[in-house]
Amino acid sequence: MFNLNDHKFKVITGWQDYKIDPRYFVLLFLASFVMAGQFYLGFYQKWDAVFVSLLTAITTEVLLTRLLYKKWKFSISPIITGMGVSLLVSSYLLWVYVLTSFLSILLKFIVKFEKGHIFNPNNIAVVLVLFFLYEYAVSTPKQWSNGYLVMGIIILLGFFATYMANRLDVVLAFLGGFTVFAFVRHYLFGAPLYAALGPLLGAGLQLFAFFMITDPKSTPTTRKSRIYFALIVALIDAILRISRIPHAQFYALFITSLLFTVPYRIWAKRKISSVVFKEKNKVEG
Repeated sequence: MFNLNDHKFKVITGWQDYKIDPRYFVLLFLASFVMAGQFYLGFYQKWDAVFVSLLTAITTEVLLTRLLYKKWKFSISPIITGMGVSLLVSSYLLWVYVLTSFLSILLKFIVKFEKGHIFNPNNIAVVLVLFFLYEYAVSTPKQWSNGYLVMGIIILLGFFATYMANRLDVVLAFLGGFTVFAFVRHYLFGAPLYAALGPLLGAGLQLFAFFMITDPKSTPTTRKSRIYFALIVALIDAILRISRIPHAQFYALFITSLLFTVPYRIWAKRKISSVVFKEKNKVEG
């Protein structure tokens, strides 16, 4: 008997689609990032930024769930979102963290197609804040300084978290594509080699690769499509870097999601309908 829930083209709309909820591993990854940034690496964001980001994300999620679905519900998703905001955005004003967290949750509820997110919630909110409020917010290129042991531990957690979410192929494809295009930028466009490859060793790009681009609800469901998706992000990122546009990786993911996600889901829905029709005919035949 054909089981639609097991089909590889099915869009992930709920965490129950996983046997083991990968959010717990993502949360561990982000919490390690936060702790390392606060105690070892001197990230610009302090505890007050972490606190208001978390509080805003959790409160907004609970209230919107109550308003839209008439029930009180608490989950770890807004904790992940809030931690992400506190790591991705840098500002001397706390209201910027509040606004970014609020937009992340609000747009998660609003911007959907086929019951699934079109954008990673953190990505669309960060892009909007960085583009329209550039006077108040940036995304700092965090570095590991000499904390290579800490870096190694957190990167291993990142690999494990993305493996559990079945998105390790996205990470490898993006980092591989970024590396190839870094050499292209060096040899064809004159970018210094160490400057072109340098972001690979930075905490900022690693956070993006392991956390933002791998969101199961806003990435394709088949491996081949995920690899194409990640390579397109890497290509657009390279084009933006050649054009000297800051925060290139965030804009690259936003553009890719905008152009790729809806057509892919339309195609996937038709593919599932075709498979269901064929299976039904086999059963009836």
